[in-house]
Amino acid sequence: MTGREPDRRSFARSLAVLLVAGGVVRALYVALQPQFDPAFARPLLDGAVYIEMARAGGPPAGVFYLPPLYPWLLAALWKVAPERFGLLYLIQQLLVVGTAGLLALVARRTAGHLAGLLTAACVLLYHPPMFFASCPLGESVAMLLLAAAIVLSEGPGDRRGAAAGGVIGLASLVRPNFLPVAGLWALGDAARRRTLRAVLLAAMTLVALAPALLHNARASGRLVPVSANGGVVFWLGNAPGAVGLYTPAPGFSGSLASQQSEAIAEAGARAGRALDPVEADAFWWREGIRTRLADAAGTVRLVFWRVLLTLDNAEHGLDYAPMLDTNPIRRLAPLPFAAILALAVFAVVAFGPAFSGGTALWGGVIVAALAPIAFYVSSRHRLPLAELLCVPAGIGAASLLTRTVTPASWRGRAAISAGLLAACLSAGVPSGDLIAPERSSALATLADVWRHAGDLGKAESVAREATALDPGNALAWHNLGVIADALGKREDAERSYRSALAADPTQPDAAANLAKILVASGRPGEAVPVLERALSAWPRHAACWTNLVVAYAAAGDRVRARDAAVRAQAAGVALDPALVSLVDGEEGR
Repeated sequence: MTGREPDRRSFARSLAVLLVAGGVVRALYVALQPQFDPAFARPLLDGAVYIEMARAGGPPAGVFYLPPLYPWLLAALWKVAPERFGLLYLIQQLLVVGTAGLLALVARRTAGHLAGLLTAACVLLYHPPMFFASCPLGESVAMLLLAAAIVLSEGPGDRRGAAAGGVIGLASLVRPNFLPVAGLWALGDAARRRTLRAVLLAAMTLVALAPALLHNARASGRLVPVSANGGVVFWLGNAPGAVGLYTPAPGFSGSLASQQSEAIAEAGARAGRALDPVEADAFWWREGIRTRLADAAGTVRLVFWRVLLTLDNAEHGLDYAPMLDTNPIRRLAPLPFAAILALAVFAVVAFGPAFSGGTALWGGVIVAALAPIAFYVSSRHRLPLAELLCVPAGIGAASLLTRTVTPASWRGRAAISAGLLAACLSAGVPSGDLIAPERSSALATLADVWRHAGDLGKAESVAREATALDPGNALAWHNLGVIADALGKREDAERSYRSALAADPTQPDAAANLAKILVASGRPGEAVPVLERALSAWPRHAACWTNLVVAYAAAGDRVRARDAAVRAQAAGVALDPALVSLVDGEEGR
């Protein structure tokens, strides 16, 4: 396709130079990152939970809530280099470089050496893989395994098919949404009458999944292939009010550390009986499907909007937001998603899927695209799709450079038009109204990280920026209140907590913290309605119950203080025994 090709040795040398350069850039990125990222060694949300799983040193008593392979690998690394985050991130950056090399092999096999080199360049020049590799997240591991499985799957022979199944099974232990890839590949082999290869591929996938399968079966007595959190994630993306990105739902605080307990408690409350983790996960799958089926027109609009957001050039944040990356090395990865999409579409129209990556690759592309479309969109959820699209993008770039497809031909005109249309669509998705709230939420989280890092001045500055971007962000106002409290600015803290409750009258943390200030300043009567309102939406919030008991007692209403303690215990909240004894003793006088 690309004219006279250099020999394989020349290609290997060129690819090695490119990958070494990519590795050096990423090493510089990791070296500078502690100066720009307060979460470098203070993981948050998903990363924090993975770290805790690694520290635990063994499987949980119940089913896996998050996929287990990444924390297992972390635990192995911690034994050699305890909590050396810089080393972890350097290794993960090198895994991205390895993924670029493997995808280069996929493109070279289909379209030649230049296409392979440009594919690797696309991966290395795209910023999100660099950003997420410097977070304690499993994306770099999952993508390396997926790319390796694609290379194996495209090769001939039953053994390579079996190996591909084993590797995609391992990838699914990091990202469970990769599991359907094995099914697609096995079906493809069966359709081509390669029955033994299909059976071996499926069998080796199950072998790779066996540690998680067996653990979950022992823990729950039910079939859970990897982890039991898909249902709640589906609900959070499809509940009433879903907007295509992560949307907070009633009963969920947004904290991954408490998400499983919240999911179980909320599902049990709705079902009217106690549910175990597997039953709760199945409940949220059913609730999400029922909600979407009950609003067919709304579901069509939501899915269409998620398709557009998946194609959006903007990188939408979730727990970690690429838009907040201030590391100067990020400028060496300037390739936008719109360019990758445009080049990939050009290649597909010009050469067809078979000659722009192959069937194994496109099976991966389909599965990777389904995750953000079915659940909700974020840069992290879209990352596998973007990296896989680098293969047809590299092929498209090579054909343009070598003029394999000329604008004079009808196919050339169609391919160029389709590519330009894709670029315009990606750049023109009307998601601007989502950017400010998204950035505000990311800044609010970042402010809290700066607070934990001990830099209260920086934390306050970032928190004020978050509230200015989105005055309706209750979490941003709450975090600003916590920071003001830590700085000894009680009046500022009270104003911030009141602003949080103006944005969300049931925000439980803001209610609890405001109540503490009100009680301490001799206004317990004002605290009571604030706390009762929050508890109407968050009936298991321990700090609100504790402060409500204290507020009633401080106001001299011992009967209601005792009643609040009884209600808290009925809701399953264990109060401090000393507080309960005090209230009981006061009531008995």
